[in-house]
This record gives sequence, structure tokens and C-alpha cells, in this order.
Amino acid sequence: MIIDRYIFREITGVWLAITLVLLLIFAGNQLVMLFNAVVAGDLIGKQVLIMLALTLVNNLALLLPFAFFIAILVALGRMHKDSEMIALAACGIGIGRLLKSITVFAIVLAVITGSLSLLLSPWAEYKMQRLMDEAKSVTEIGGIPVGTFRSFSTDAGEGVFYVEKVDPEQGRLKEVFVQMPGEQPLQQNVIAAEGGYQHIDGETGQRYLILVNGTRYEGIPGQANFRIIQFEQHAVRIDTQHSYRDPRLRAIPSSELFGSDSLKEVAELQWRLAIPFSVIPLALLAVPLSRTSPRQGRYSRLFSAILIYIIYANMLGVARTWLEKGETPQVLGLWWVHGLMLLYVAFEVGRQSGIRWRFSALRRAAA
Repeated sequence: MIIDRYIFREITGVWLAITLVLLLIFAGNQLVMLFNAVVAGDLIGKQVLIMLALTLVNNLALLLPFAFFIAILVALGRMHKDSEMIALAACGIGIGRLLKSITVFAIVLAVITGSLSLLLSPWAEYKMQRLMDEAKSVTEIGGIPVGTFRSFSTDAGEGVFYVEKVDPEQGRLKEVFVQMPGEQPLQQNVIAAEGGYQHIDGETGQRYLILVNGTRYEGIPGQANFRIIQFEQHAVRIDTQHSYRDPRLRAIPSSELFGSDSLKEVAELQWRLAIPFSVIPLALLAVPLSRTSPRQGRYSRLFSAILIYIIYANMLGVARTWLEKGETPQVLGLWWVHGLMLLYVAFEVGRQSGIRWRFSALRRAAA
């Protein structure tokens, strides 16, 4: 229908513009963070653009619903301001007809967003983690300054290491000195090795410093009974903390999350499903919220719309936390938030459609 194509064109133009602006803002913020990571030694300079692209793909699913929500609000708000909605209403196209057209657009976008959320985002997260692990392997413990003593954490306490040279091309350390607490009280272990490299366990994210061709001295300072061990390869665990909030959870393929009994994996799956589903209630809500008088202007409801979106997003986050902790049943999960949002949409649509006034008239007639 001509009207549908016109509305689609108006919304699509605004939606693409808003999405581009949000992507530029997000990319700018991410670039600052990535450059800080390069300075700290957590990334390699040549990885910045790749990480930026993967980050945009990973977060694009979160930006699209919000951009579509604002685009509908702005596009229909302009049509209200220019009295185009009055002309459409005179032709018999009311809010119900608009909701039908918007729903079709929203379903198409929800499918696109679902593909990003369920397929591309986990893939991008996995690639990002691989790149970060690779960078850490090359830069060695987040960027080792050559010729400087550096502390690190072990199970027994704080240790110190010193590196004479670093080969960034091969990701190798040369002439390594390590001093760390031993297993017994007051015992100290001193290691001198020709070289080394960092290894990150793919399952746990635990980091190890692998020393090659060296000597280990074990003993208590001031005593003569030192034990000397020659080795070809020796592993030292240098960090007892995981790098990620939940090891590899966000990078798990969605197909592996279905049927899982883990509450965190169930919450992760429902979160990925909630992102595309949120497109529909947000799009439907934008239709009654966009209604303004010519004197109000097209942006008069923008603040309240953004506030509603923030509340909606925060409620989804709270629902996810409750589900992870087992405080809500898996059947409810995050779906009760969508249910409340749809009820609010029905209230707004009914209020503007005059249903409340018809109800009052019927009640007065019955009395």
C-alpha cells in the first residue's frame, strides 16, 4: 500500500541516521578504551581496528531497538506536527492501522536483531577474547617494561620478575629473573631462565609464565641448605583471577545454551532472546507516544520516551540478575518484563483510542 511505503520510507531514513550517529558515538568511546588498552599493553596496535569492528558487531543488536524506537517517535512526531496524521485519519487510517504497519516493520527488524544477538554477537565475543588472549601472549602479562622489575600475584603471595629483552614478533621473553614466595614459611624461590613466554588456559582463562632453560633456587635466606633445580621448561601461575565476568559465557554459541540447566546460561539465553523481542513493544509504544499537537513540536515526547526505555532496559537487567540467582522461576525469566511493557502499550493505545471514555459512557448508560 502507498501509505505503508510512505511510512516505511520516513521511519527508515530517520532510523538509519540515528543508528549511524549512535555507532559513531559508540565507536569513539570504544577507540579511547582500546587505545588505553594498547598503552597498558593489553592489546597490540594492529589489533585496534579489528577489535573495534568486532565490538560494533557485538553491540549492534543493543543499538538497533533503541534507534528504531526513537526513529518511529521522531518520524511520526513530524507527521503529527505537519498535520499529516489528521489527513490520514480523515482517510480512515487511524491508530489501529498504524500499529498494524509498524508491527510488520518491527517483526522484520526483530528477525535481523535476533540474528545479531543469537549468532553474530557470540561469534564476535569469541573472536574478541581470542584476540585479547593472543595480545596477552605477545605482550606478556599486559605489557612488560624491559629492564624494570614488575610484581605479579601467585597463590603464595606477591612475586617479582625482571626481563632483559622482549621479542614482540615471536612473543618471547629473554633473560628472565623471577623471585616469589615458596610453599614453606620464609622460603623464597629464585628462578633465572634464558627465556620464556606466556600461556593462557583456554578453559579457565588462567595465565601461566612458561620459563625455558633455567635454574631454580629454593631455600630460606640466611641458611645454607638451598636446593638447586635445573629445568628445560617450568610453569609459574601468575594470576589467580579470571579475565572475564563469567568465563566465556558471552562467547558460548546460542545452540549450546538451549536445554542447559545452569541458571547463568539460561539467563544468558533469555537475555539474547529479550533483545530482539524488545523491538516489538518499543515500536508499538512509539506510536501513541508520538502523538502531539502542532504547538508541542515533534520532540516534545522524546524525554519521556527515553526515560521509559531506560526503565525498560534496567528492569530487564534486574530480571536477568534475579534469574541468575534463582529468585524467579525459569518460566517467568525475563518474560514478565515484556508482559508489563505490553500492558503499558495497551493502556496507552486504549487511552488514545478513547476506549476509556467509551467504557465510562457504557457505565453511565447502564446506571
